[in-house]
Amino acid sequence: MRKSAKLITTGLISLSVIAPNVAFAATNITESNNINIDLEKRSILLGDTSKISIKFKENLNAKTITLNYICYDMPLSTELTYNESTDKYEGTINFDKSPELLYVWKIDNIQINNLENPYTISREQLQKEGVNVDDYDVTQEYIIYNKASLQSYKRSTSAPIKKLIGDQRHDTAIEISKEGWKEGADKVIIVNGSAIADGITATPLATTYDAPILLATKDSIAESTKKELKRLNPSEVIVIGGSTVVSDKAINDIKNTTNTDVRRLAGVDRHDTSVKIAQEIDKNADINKIYLANGYKGEIDALTIAAKAGSDKQPIILTHKEEIPQDSYDWLKNQDLKDAYIIGGEDVISTSVIHKANDITTNSTYSNRIYGNDRHETNAKVIQKFYPKEQLDAVLVAKSDVLVDALAAGPLAAKLNSPILINPTTYVSKHHENNLKTKSATTVYQVGGGIKDSVVKDIAYKLSEHNSGETTIVIDAGHGGSDSGALNKVDKSIKEKDYTLDTAMGTTEYLRSKGVNVVMTRDTDKTMDLRMRTDMSNSISPDYLVSIHYNSYNGVASGTEIFYQNKDKSGGPSKTISNNILTRILEKYNLKNRGLKTKIIESGELKGQDYLHINRASNVPSTLVECAFIDNEDDVALLNTLEKRRELGLQIGKGIEDTLK
Repeated sequence: MRKSAKLITTGLISLSVIAPNVAFAATNITESNNINIDLEKRSILLGDTSKISIKFKENLNAKTITLNYICYDMPLSTELTYNESTDKYEGTINFDKSPELLYVWKIDNIQINNLENPYTISREQLQKEGVNVDDYDVTQEYIIYNKASLQSYKRSTSAPIKKLIGDQRHDTAIEISKEGWKEGADKVIIVNGSAIADGITATPLATTYDAPILLATKDSIAESTKKELKRLNPSEVIVIGGSTVVSDKAINDIKNTTNTDVRRLAGVDRHDTSVKIAQEIDKNADINKIYLANGYKGEIDALTIAAKAGSDKQPIILTHKEEIPQDSYDWLKNQDLKDAYIIGGEDVISTSVIHKANDITTNSTYSNRIYGNDRHETNAKVIQKFYPKEQLDAVLVAKSDVLVDALAAGPLAAKLNSPILINPTTYVSKHHENNLKTKSATTVYQVGGGIKDSVVKDIAYKLSEHNSGETTIVIDAGHGGSDSGALNKVDKSIKEKDYTLDTAMGTTEYLRSKGVNVVMTRDTDKTMDLRMRTDMSNSISPDYLVSIHYNSYNGVASGTEIFYQNKDKSGGPSKTISNNILTRILEKYNLKNRGLKTKIIESGELKGQDYLHINRASNVPSTLVECAFIDNEDDVALLNTLEKRRELGLQIGKGIEDTLK
């Protein structure tokens, strides 16, 4: 039987309702005389609640009603109980789900839970009769994750940072000494902190003797340095440079402090000093390789190779732009050299130097020039060339505008067989991105102050073990924690959040077994706002972001569909990876092919942008995989065990792998 009722909201409206055997009395419509909805909040965050009450003029003969909100295909229901004292149906909406698409919850329908004659007032019925249901839209705002929150996430997944920082440059050298030589040292190298060239060429000598480098001024040794010398208790101290660099007064100060032998190692100039150091190394190690750098314009080039030269116990020889000094050359040509590496471009070392070096080496030197357009690129290329391992024990980070910290760090870096990354103080140089993307480090040392904390933390985060490898994929397991996602209406224990995590773990395990670096937005059952997921991904800058979900639609729809970025509608990386994933899923599972799709926002300031937040906010190619319908009996039968869901994840992994080939 068809009955009609007239209801009111916030305007003059009439409403026809299909309600068997139940009728509202026909009345003349006046403003808000049949129904009044009182919604506490229209803007909320994930996890918020909002009180709501609905008052009807007529008696519904129902103890409860159910108010259903929806955001795209995600339902959110709350039961309102009749309160006789207020003559209202009252309840609380718990916004414990993070919608997959736009963040606007809309009233879907109101179920009248009359025991004898239950019925539903649909949104369409309300709209048809002029009910302004949009007045009750609820916008779920992004949780605003401040820098501290994101840095907290980064810290939990970063390579650990150790800071070796002193109040003065000589104090930083002491901190480095304490870190690398905890039990003391048989020898100590002293250099003038202002004589950068001498200090740099001393690094391989320090490593040959397993000695730290400490700093002096021309005429004095700091009290803190004297204290460190006493702690180290060396049998010999070697001072690098002539009396114009470290005076006899300073040497006497050292002798009085340590009561040990002090020896000066110096040449007539910095070029000659580099050869004197090489000759000292030659007493303890066979020299078969040299590193050439310009003695005056190539200090930074020499610095960037110092740790490697130290690891090899092979000398750095300082040259002029056009030639190797004759005394240096005469000694080198008698050393049976196999290789020579030239650090710096033609503006600091000409090809004539390479010709001369090639004449005294067994192997050709012509492909051994390493340089960049600036100091950061040269440093990055040295790291790429001489530190090929993906997993490093450590990376030392020092500022590139003042070289003394990096100078003192050379022996520690060599001891750890690790590079020194020189970098600007306020940002990560673009030249380092490739190394940071392809390598990881057990520890990151910050050597010296003056570098912004955020810069060092960013470097450490990029060097974290989970974030290394030639290719990085972010796998996002949808929903989680209080946000269950879609539910199976028959078996409430079947929740989207569990299925997505099981599948995502299968994808991750497969990709990692193939050497692909994978970062998961979540690997446990925890609540995460969509904004946090894309913020995490964007901070990593992966090759792809793949978000895994399961669909629902009243139990009648079935199959797999994948949403890619609308900008790739005519072809592009997000469409390619989506197609490969879909192909791999369907080759193993008898699921309906619902195809590849895009969806855009039709109106408002975001008009034309991707409707899916994952695709809209991602800075890299992204895709959202709706694996199957969690409320469809046939689909669930294909995925009703952990093994089946992991296997589906494996197929997604294969699709990603196909894309990377």
